[in-house]
Amino acid sequence: MSNQAQSSSGLTRRTLLKAGSAAAGAVALGGCLSSDDGTDSGGADVSKAFGNCWMCSHNCGQEVTVVDGSVVNITGVDGHPRGSAGPGTEGTLCPKGLGQQDKTHDPKRIKEPHIRKNGELQKVSWEEAFEFTADRLVSFADEYGEETLLDATSWAETPIFSTVWRELYGTPERISRGIHVCAGPTFVTGGMMGVGSNNRVPDYQNSDYIIAWGRNQLNSFAGQFEAKGTLEAIENRGATLVTIDPQHTITAEKSDKWLPIEPRTDGALALAMANVIIEEDLYDQEFVENYTHGFDAYKEAAADMPPEDAAEITGIPAEDIREVARGFAEAAPRAGISVWTGTAQMGNGWKATQNITALNGLVGNIDRPGGLRLWEYASTASFGEVCEMDYTNRAQFKEPAITKYEEYSDYPVRHITDIAHNLVPEMVDNGHINGIVVHHDDPLKDGNAEEWVRAIEEMALVISIDAYWNGVSRNADVVLPEATSLEKDTLGTGNWSAYPNHKWVTGGKAAVDPQWNTKPDFDILTGIASAMAEKTDNDDWRIFEQWDSHEDFIDDQLSTLDLTLEELSSGEKNYELVEEYDYEKWKDNDNFVFRFDLDQVGSFAQAAEEAGMSTAPEWIPPGTYGDSTSDEYPLEFYDVRSVFFSHGSNQPQERLQDHFAKRNDLNEEDYRGNYLHINPEDAEARGIETGDMVTVESKTGSGELMAHVTENARPGFVTAEYGFGETSATPDGEGMNTMTLHDKQMDPITGQVDRHIAVDVKPEGGD
Repeated sequence: MSNQAQSSSGLTRRTLLKAGSAAAGAVALGGCLSSDDGTDSGGADVSKAFGNCWMCSHNCGQEVTVVDGSVVNITGVDGHPRGSAGPGTEGTLCPKGLGQQDKTHDPKRIKEPHIRKNGELQKVSWEEAFEFTADRLVSFADEYGEETLLDATSWAETPIFSTVWRELYGTPERISRGIHVCAGPTFVTGGMMGVGSNNRVPDYQNSDYIIAWGRNQLNSFAGQFEAKGTLEAIENRGATLVTIDPQHTITAEKSDKWLPIEPRTDGALALAMANVIIEEDLYDQEFVENYTHGFDAYKEAAADMPPEDAAEITGIPAEDIREVARGFAEAAPRAGISVWTGTAQMGNGWKATQNITALNGLVGNIDRPGGLRLWEYASTASFGEVCEMDYTNRAQFKEPAITKYEEYSDYPVRHITDIAHNLVPEMVDNGHINGIVVHHDDPLKDGNAEEWVRAIEEMALVISIDAYWNGVSRNADVVLPEATSLEKDTLGTGNWSAYPNHKWVTGGKAAVDPQWNTKPDFDILTGIASAMAEKTDNDDWRIFEQWDSHEDFIDDQLSTLDLTLEELSSGEKNYELVEEYDYEKWKDNDNFVFRFDLDQVGSFAQAAEEAGMSTAPEWIPPGTYGDSTSDEYPLEFYDVRSVFFSHGSNQPQERLQDHFAKRNDLNEEDYRGNYLHINPEDAEARGIETGDMVTVESKTGSGELMAHVTENARPGFVTAEYGFGETSATPDGEGMNTMTLHDKQMDPITGQVDRHIAVDVKPEGGD
């Protein structure tokens, strides 16, 4: 430990600070609390704690009631930026958020650390697990090179994952949910076009016209504020809601207009809307003239897509295209487009999102009330700012394999991102990836599944940090059982929210101790670091010893705001609005430019040239990249999320399974897997009825699940929820891993997994 971090008495500076803070907290919380209705608790030990939901990482605030060490109730927090519609409004949690209660006490969780000895996973102590992990990391570096370890750690309650794996261990290989398997084209185009990766969340409450484009924000959302803000705009402002989606979703049900678009034709629709807006002079000429680049190229592309042509491509009548284009432009700048994964997870997703984002610049709704808000984060201290030790960043000058080796020269994605999810198995075959550390994730269900299963089995070292057994943890060399978000201290510093003029922070302390022999991710990582310090005699690994706990580390992050976690979570709420900011920030930024054409972005220009696409908006038909339907595989499959489940981590919870079955009117069936949603026309042609087991087959894989015949699916198009079946946390249960149908289809620019697959569907047992 550094001299700076430890006093002569053996207590760190932070130990002393925490002692005072803890004493104050004990006074505030002392004794048993009464129950919600004010009645006596009957001698039971009742307590309450604030926290944040991390089931999908979006930090909806929660208040947790604990009786005798067990979580008995979770509610939202009034006025919470992510969990409510704003000041004085009730906060709520979605079904998967409420599922934390079950997850925390779920006996199916991983309860003990495990290491693989003689081919078998065996329970060990944390001390032995950390020592074994450090031994294997050292030998892995000696034999294969630390640069060949893939960091596949997902969202976490602590930001030190990148410090441990990238900066201290030294791997440049990083794969994440965001760009690689979630919405790469949406995130990256926003940054290149000048509005940032938050180009997907409009200023809902202040909008007069909201387009849910490939999104179902009233049912599957990134925070309760989205659904509440949309409904508030409708109620208070009379806002128009339009849904553009192949499926008739809950959001479509509440919309003024539903445009059931042909899948993968969103780019054509966006250009046709631009055609109308430009032809009828409905665009913001002052903004376009003074703050944009590449309008001539955009105008030319739009001119080539009149609504009548787009109607042929999209299946949407030309008069509907004109109506929505006019409504959007006339409401601007109080007009917002909500867009995320729906237009990104396809081979031509780059152009779809570029064309859609261009509409915002065209009508000038950039950072204006009700339009595309340029959200800002609160200014908490970074790791570098709070760290009192110097250390060597071992990955800083290491080149990722995808740009280093000739084997990947045919992939344009190498110019934009450092890796692509679907290429990992090929990199394992080439010896450029030899191990992986996975946190709270199962990449075996995110694309190219069969090859990923083989790749995991071939890797020399697999480390899993997770709460459930899944395809990775069952095949790991080291399994480190993780606590749930109710068992951890948390801090969130989000941006978009119900408060469009304020930055905010939110946090809370663990409601209960970690169940069984599990640990929070912060403690797991610092445990690995301590073991590495002993094995390597490298004091860089002692960097975390300057903090006695995660709370101390959080307090240092909050120091720039003159807050502590205790203060943040000990009152009537667990959030603070910390800084105010205004609209139209670009007016004071001489460097701001909204780019319709991305010819000024060198890395993209090179990738686009290799991929055979223009730098400007354009229409790229389905199948140019990825699958096309055929006589053998006449249906288009696309998997979707369910509000009951998040990324495969809570599929084991029976209560959520039952609710999910009830939502689909199939709760009378014993089956508790995912469903294939198929239009009656396609079902009748195949002799399929609701409740039948069916086989879905692509050219590379197949699986079985239960049919749900519904008008909500359009003809020629079938969907199913992802996260079930082979490799999931419920491998012996019903349902299928939808990505076993998948090969290497992807967006060529970002490597985003293309989840549109040509399939056929047959009743179980054949024709």
